[in-house]
Amino acid sequence: MKMKMYMVMLAVIAASLLSLTGCDDEREIPYSKLPAAAKNFIETYFPKESCVYAQREKEDGRKEYEARLSNGTELEFNQLGEWKKVDCKFSTLPEGIVPQKIKLDIQTRYQAAGIYKAEREYGGYEISIGNGLELIYSEDGTFIREERY
Repeated sequence: MKMKMYMVMLAVIAASLLSLTGCDDEREIPYSKLPAAAKNFIETYFPKESCVYAQREKEDGRKEYEARLSNGTELEFNQLGEWKKVDCKFSTLPEGIVPQKIKLDIQTRYQAAGIYKAEREYGGYEISIGNGLELIYSEDGTFIREERY
């Protein structure tokens, strides 16, 4: 009886551990397997760079993509290939990625600041301007607040 109880407990623990890990999947993919919109984004805004790494992540049934370019820029895209995050690290984002309303507001508030990272999230944008500030904007480009990081 004890052995049977032990086996049942072991099975319950194993099932619990498997459910915690889920069915998430990450794997490297060739550039050609990125969604067309993601490839178009890269070719439009980073025409002189090549994609040195691409990865597809499958989480909760959604596919998302990451790419790293030859200049160190890191990109994230949703399943449709729309950008979610652009991180240029040591250079500013190319013109046209961030909505014009946000760009103009940053120029007004922080004249000498450049945009180094932009993230699109549900309801708005998080913009890093390289001086320890992260700026939060609503989806329509209205300034909400600044945060130090």
